[in-house]
Amino acid sequence: MALTIDHLSIDHVVHVIEAFTDARGAAHQVGEHGLIRVLAFDSRSGEISLTWERDGRQETMVFLLASRTGPGNGRMRQYFEVGDYVAAAIEGRRLIPGFGYAPLAPVLPAVGERMIESFERYDEGIERVWALAARVRFDEAHAQLTAIVDAPDRRGEPNRRAAVDLCAYARLHAFDTDLTVYHWLRECGLVQWYVWGAGASSGGDGRWRATEIRAAERAFADLERKLGR
Repeated sequence: MALTIDHLSIDHVVHVIEAFTDARGAAHQVGEHGLIRVLAFDSRSGEISLTWERDGRQETMVFLLASRTGPGNGRMRQYFEVGDYVAAAIEGRRLIPGFGYAPLAPVLPAVGERMIESFERYDEGIERVWALAARVRFDEAHAQLTAIVDAPDRRGEPNRRAAVDLCAYARLHAFDTDLTVYHWLRECGLVQWYVWGAGASSGGDGRWRATEIRAAERAFADLERKLGR
């Protein structure tokens, strides 16, 4: 369990509300603020240490448990006001305020300049659709998508496969500052779901396909609601 001293705990922004000098002679003024990353107590020395992040670097303050002046156990509220909680970074993830951890911005594949027209090369083709769309080359991306889902050697359910992949690519862009690519991939993915749904062979098959399509729509609605969009 992480150490808590009075109202202070790690991963919270704190603001200095009364000037003080710590046990090592470092002075701190009203208005300073930082993000607590380490809060520790050394029982042998009787020292409380608080390490915060501010202005891109870390600083450590030290307070003596035996001291009767300045910040210390039972007196932290006099000197610090607690602000927002900011979770520590997780490798391979990024923190989106109000949402939580999301994938890092996607690393885009290179764009092959030749159109892929064989379903045997579906994986390369759908990745090329993504690579083009992510560069806002939407007309070319649409042409490539059409080429693989309508390829003469297509088999199985190419529209459903493309729908799943395009929706997955769209979610990678849901955290972009500019949502143009997200919206394009999302709409293309949903269109592929609808095309697949229209191919139902019976009433029962149609109901099953409708369930799959509604699930895809809800997944986007839930994501956008969490992101406040």
